Amino acid sequence: MAVNDDGKTGSQLKSARSGFEVAIERFLTGEAAKGVAAFLVVALVVRLLLDIANTYIGTGKPFFADFISFWTAANSAVNGDFLLPYHFEEFSVRQVELFERGQFAFFYPPTWLLYLLPFGLLPYEAAVILFEAITLSAACLVLALLARRMNAVWMVFVFPGLAFGVLHGQNSLLNVALFGGALAALDRGRPILAGILIGLMAYKPHFGVLIPFALLAGREWRTFFAAGVTTVVVAFISYAVFGLATWQAFLDQAPEANAWMLEAKVSMAKYASVFGWLRQYDVPVDVAMAAQALVSALALGSVVWIWSRNVSISIKGAVLVSAACVATPFILDYDLALLAIPLVLIVRQGLETGFLRFEREGLLIASLLMLTTNGWGLGLEKTLAPLPPLLFFALSLRRAVVSVTTFGVEAEQGEATLAPAE
Repeated sequence: MAVNDDGKTGSQLKSARSGFEVAIERFLTGEAAKGVAAFLVVALVVRLLLDIANTYIGTGKPFFADFISFWTAANSAVNGDFLLPYHFEEFSVRQVELFERGQFAFFYPPTWLLYLLPFGLLPYEAAVILFEAITLSAACLVLALLARRMNAVWMVFVFPGLAFGVLHGQNSLLNVALFGGALAALDRGRPILAGILIGLMAYKPHFGVLIPFALLAGREWRTFFAAGVTTVVVAFISYAVFGLATWQAFLDQAPEANAWMLEAKVSMAKYASVFGWLRQYDVPVDVAMAAQALVSALALGSVVWIWSRNVSISIKGAVLVSAACVATPFILDYDLALLAIPLVLIVRQGLETGFLRFEREGLLIASLLMLTTNGWGLGLEKTLAPLPPLLFFALSLRRAVVSVTTFGVEAEQGEATLAPAE
């Protein structure tokens, strides 16, 4: 029998629900919810069409514009200039020559340059469409696997965070595919595959900081080992292809990448971290970073705690991914695509064991709050971008606490049943 966080059974909760809760439930499961979903799909399609039209009959800005830096880096590498992406001024000039616009930095390790290399062989339009098609398909597949329902693929077209990744031409959907794919592999008892997928995501190291702690706490030794080996192997391949000088240039660029964040060379309104939120309101850097450190410590402790417990991988995964999003100061609005993973996992838990009180409402609010960010390509000076990851983290942690508490109660009841009579 499902027990909620107030210690009530499902039948007790049902009889005690207020009219407001019943109304909300009808909204979430009725025609109104379908209408909201349809509106979001139409908004995404219209936004895409406007971007494409703008390329040819507007300002000339290429569609999926963040891909400019990816393609320029890949094209430079294909032509033998491996170092250009790591020299910002020259790299920016090259972008202006190709696209009449620059200022897109490339702060990725050579492993990401390795992944991009084939796209540098194609014209920009063909490359970005192929990149979007591959990453979109991979994200759809993984979300369906995590949800254990094929209709979950519609999440890609409804969930705002995923739409942001598409609109920007970013690697957000690939992050979803690899991170989510690793969790799906663990869920199906394939630890080596999970480790390989984690290792392949090492191009985004700031989202992987918590993963080793989770694997060690969960005694996922084979996954931990496979992730480490994969990371090293991919790095070695990139070294073999591009040479040591490219890695050195990447490391030399690290202070500049840090300065971009601290000096707000990318608008703090695009940041979805506690650090970025405080900096939007001109809070001193030291204070903002201290607050971020506290949130990061809470995220780390939560991950270690839940991964050391005997609960389902869906609960562990929801906590880990949402914690990864709040633990790093360097998360932008298009990175919120990762939150599709805890959304799918919490919904899956709710459908299997029953939703907690106001859980569905919380998920809806956290998702819709993404519309208050610059992910749609808006120019807001102040945003609510940090709220979605914080809310998803809180919802995931609440679900974890309830799961651990319920498991403990059931275990005690089982022991009492099996205990010999005195």
